[in-house]
Amino acid sequence: MTSDRPARAGRGFLAIGLAGLLALTACEKGPDREQTAAELKSSVEAELKKLEGSSAQKVLSHGAVSVSPQDDGAYLVAIEGVKFQPGPDGYLDVGTISYLAKPKDEKFYEVSGLTIPQAMAFKGLDGKDRGGLSITTKSFSGLYSKELASFQELAGEFADIAATDDKGGDVRLANAKFTGGLTDKGGGVADSVGSLVLSGLTAKDTGGGIFSVAETQVDGKYDSMKIAEYQAAMMKYQELAMKQAALSEQGASGQPASLSAEEQKSLTDAIATMAASVKGGDFKVAFKGLKYSESGAEPFSLGGLTMAALMDGINQEKGSFNFDLGIQDLVVSSPDLTSPVSRASLPRSGNLGLRITEIPSKDVVKVLADNLPAVASAEPAMAEANATAMLVALQAVLQTSGAKIEIAPSQLVSELVELKADGMFNVAQQSMFGMIGALNVAIRGVDDLVALAQQTPGDFESQQVMGGAEMLQQYSAREQGADGKPVDTFKIEINEAGQVLVNGKPLM
Repeated sequence: MTSDRPARAGRGFLAIGLAGLLALTACEKGPDREQTAAELKSSVEAELKKLEGSSAQKVLSHGAVSVSPQDDGAYLVAIEGVKFQPGPDGYLDVGTISYLAKPKDEKFYEVSGLTIPQAMAFKGLDGKDRGGLSITTKSFSGLYSKELASFQELAGEFADIAATDDKGGDVRLANAKFTGGLTDKGGGVADSVGSLVLSGLTAKDTGGGIFSVAETQVDGKYDSMKIAEYQAAMMKYQELAMKQAALSEQGASGQPASLSAEEQKSLTDAIATMAASVKGGDFKVAFKGLKYSESGAEPFSLGGLTMAALMDGINQEKGSFNFDLGIQDLVVSSPDLTSPVSRASLPRSGNLGLRITEIPSKDVVKVLADNLPAVASAEPAMAEANATAMLVALQAVLQTSGAKIEIAPSQLVSELVELKADGMFNVAQQSMFGMIGALNVAIRGVDDLVALAQQTPGDFESQQVMGGAEMLQQYSAREQGADGKPVDTFKIEINEAGQVLVNGKPLM
């Protein structure tokens, strides 16, 4: 297994960078630049205090802050002694982070000249080096809005990122580039848009295998976000979630293994506030060139993997959720796939689309907010029991909601077989399966797969295919496809009585 310390160090770096950048506060133009610098220093320290939280065991900490006026009207802000401690076993010794803040007008100021140490050590509590993080800053710029207390424009690029540890963990990233921005809608409400592109990711595991991704692109948008409320709740949530994680890792150290009742309530309130601060969101992740190699072999590769989620009406009575998943050019070389039938039926590409409407947003958020803190319990049995209780509560809410579930046109394509599906279901409490509706399925290539299986009748996979094809023929409504080959079609219905019908026949 790959050590998670490099990944935590990488997340730590991102958190530290955001901490330093979000610590920027309003600075006014004025004749007394020393006074302005002092006010800016005080504001930065106040913002850092919020980010670091009030817990005794701080995940993020710093030493001193200095602000120096520059000749061009900008101010050099330096945050010294920055440390990031994601767990009880050690910390990332970042050092000094600095940047330039220059007033543009009464509402904005420009940020540039971000400087981060190129090499940072991960140290154990004994002070000895346990690994490290290195990074090269290529560019950074931003436009900070005083009114929204956030960046209205943001762009940056980093290269040659590497995180290693003394257990053999090694994660590297050739390049990382991001952009972001806000569209002010007035009244403290804005749309937030961001994009991140990662190139040349490699991760070595302790067994010598290497997982790599040629490119990862993440695009996200929050629709109609109440910036101040969301940020305050998010900071509180992150503080308490990190504290809970630290307490869980401490185990039998004599310290409390979970948050106090007051802290759990604060965590619940933070989740509810974040949900109430956002109307919706649109998020997409696209991976290209995924591979795993080991000892000169390449047992897995995937040309592309895409995931997209669209949420609307989060802070309203009713909402909707769309989810899309797609894969391209999947290749698996495994001892489990020696059978020609297995190789011929393995999906190479495909997509799945789901659309859910009439979701009782506020009721769902309440269940999540009330239960998620308990799910994070340090006791595995307790956490599992709480997770089960949360799922039962969610199911109860959804069963009385009248929600509608649509399976958008979806498909799976293998070497010989193509499966297509679409359908519509209504959530119905009175139904045995909790829903009523129908799924339409069309399968092309069954005869070709059976013919291949008949060439190796003694093979277990071949026997499974031939038996399955025989059962399908009992229910199939066979049609002729556009290419002249037969297509087996099925209408799978679920009625209120709990019956499952396939082309009108009860499923036995």
